[in-house]
Amino acid sequence: MGDLQVRPIRTLIAMTGSLSMIFLDATVVGVALPTIQADLGMTTAESAWVVNAFLVAFASTLAIGGRLGDRFGRLAVFRMAMILFAIGSLTCALASSGIALIIARAAQGIAAGTMQPASTAIVVGSTPAGRRGRAMATYFGVALLFLMAGPVVGGLIIELADWPWIFLLNLPVAGMALIMSINLGLHPSSAVRRRLDLVGIATLLTGLPALVLGLEWLGHPPTNAPWLPWLLGSLGVILTATCIIHSARHVSPLLEVKLIAPRVMLGQSVVLAFVSLIMSAQAVYGAIYLQEALAFTPLQAGLGSLPLLVPVILVIRSAGKMYDRLGSPRLVIVGLAVTLVGLCVEIGGILQQSYVILAIGMVLVGGGSTFASTPANTDVLSRAPDAQRGEVSGLVQTMRQLGSSIGIVICVLAIGWMVTAQTPDPLPDGKAGEDARRALEGDVTALQHLRIEDPPLAQTLVDARSEGMAAAFMVQGIACVAGLIVACVTLGRSEPERSQARPAHN
Repeated sequence: MGDLQVRPIRTLIAMTGSLSMIFLDATVVGVALPTIQADLGMTTAESAWVVNAFLVAFASTLAIGGRLGDRFGRLAVFRMAMILFAIGSLTCALASSGIALIIARAAQGIAAGTMQPASTAIVVGSTPAGRRGRAMATYFGVALLFLMAGPVVGGLIIELADWPWIFLLNLPVAGMALIMSINLGLHPSSAVRRRLDLVGIATLLTGLPALVLGLEWLGHPPTNAPWLPWLLGSLGVILTATCIIHSARHVSPLLEVKLIAPRVMLGQSVVLAFVSLIMSAQAVYGAIYLQEALAFTPLQAGLGSLPLLVPVILVIRSAGKMYDRLGSPRLVIVGLAVTLVGLCVEIGGILQQSYVILAIGMVLVGGGSTFASTPANTDVLSRAPDAQRGEVSGLVQTMRQLGSSIGIVICVLAIGWMVTAQTPDPLPDGKAGEDARRALEGDVTALQHLRIEDPPLAQTLVDARSEGMAAAFMVQGIACVAGLIVACVTLGRSEPERSQARPAHN
């Protein structure tokens, strides 16, 4: 009997708790960035890396985490990574400088990237093929709730306590999940003994960070080295391409790219990357827009993001059940179409600076994206061979987190370029001018000061930032259209994978 045939409900709870903690940590910081920036004396560019350091480290280590789980045992790797994540969270809470916080966030991302493939493979492997849709709907559905609840939780903590509690909250969750995993009565899984691909690890760990950092610096290149972003971006592309080519030729590569080479699996993976781009940008920039343009407090901005959250609750379970009956193609296409309509509505709400219109769009985006991502993720993992399901999970989640990271960076570039085009020149001298310059970089506190010092200028800057936000949401719309094209071309009339009648051994 496989180890995951024992106590499947407790297994699902433990794994869901770990994923929820990761997802919450990815978005809870966004609404608290102004407070963290002021408390630690960080620049705007440095504070942005409090979010991006986590995402980039997460994306860079997911495939490695999948391989480690398959080689050393998924439960063992899960427990080790959970402990490291808890230590990283404590280090974040105790950080006394911006650099220390960024390093600790990167450590959190590494631990999360090691943990998630193992937990996902454990859930899929413990569930019969005909019920995986519902199990994965619960697993990812609860985690998505925490992803979307991040701005609310962050705003509440800032109002009632202080920002270190954002990270300290991870400790009891990590402890509970760790204890539950120990008491599951599972014996170690059989390991797949293969050598680690050092070339693949080196090119992946350097290529993805270089690519994301180069893209981000395009908006604010160093004055004495304007060529550096292009160099980093090009180097990132070369190293990432080298990693993929090497993986396709290597006998035992880090990224077993052939595992997702089949048309349907590749299509599902690409769609998931586009959906992750959309949802991560929604979680970060929705809360920021509400504070900037509509003058919401952090807590109000978090609560104002609830229309994006509620549809997840309503749709996630139904999407899983419908996948078990219908397969993924129609669900994915319908979900992406609804998401695209919602993005168009959101853009209208941003330009009109109307929360009501924006909230209607949020409902459509939240429901549509969930309807698309749940069947796609379940289907691609169900098609994977059991012995390599951790690797497939790592590949898919690498694509998702890379989509999230690049999506946030591209949105930053779109906002910056549009704001620059819309900003009045020259800005006034003195304190009003300094506040205006900081407000253009996204400093909500400076914008609040400017509303008192120079209301007309403040409104001009709000309009410019709104135009920039609309451009960022247009980027998400383009990604949604691309996802629709990929889904229509690659998914066809494929049916859900039902070939494995028994739970997989892990």
